[in-house]
Amino acid sequence: MSDADIDDFDDDFVDDEDAKLVEEAETSARTRLSSLEKRRLIDNLLEEKRLAKELKDELDTLDEDDEWDDEWDDE
Repeated sequence: MSDADIDDFDDDFVDDEDAKLVEEAETSARTRLSSLEKRRLIDNLLEEKRLAKELKDELDTLDEDDEWDDEWDDE
C-alpha cells in the first residue's frame, strides 16, 4: 500500500459522519466523567471539613469540661 492510499483512507475516515459522532460521544463521556470526579472530590473535601469542625467542637467541649473539673477539685 502506498502512502497516497493511506492518506486517502485517513481523509475518508475524517469525513465519515459516524466517526464524528463517535468522537463527540467519547468527548462527552470524558467530560461527564471529569465532572463527576470533580464533584466527588468536592464532596469529599466538604465532608472532611465538616468532620474536622465537628471534632474541633467536641475537643473544645472537652476542654471546657476539664476546666470545670479543675475548679471543682481545687475546692
